Amino acid sequence: MNEDHIIAAILTAGMIAQKSKKDVSPADAVALYAECLSELIDANRPKRNLDQAANG
Repeated sequence: MNEDHIIAAILTAGMIAQKSKKDVSPADAVALYAECLSELIDANRPKRNLDQAANG
């Protein structure tokens, strides 16, 4: 498990704790974790220039 997964898990736990008045199903928790992880990876990944990639 790398840093991104750990940070996403911590963020997800915090978001679930804020929703303490509502029951959060395991499926909802997994979906929220996946969303956090994908946003975190996208934010940290360097942006590619698609024009340069297409033209070689």
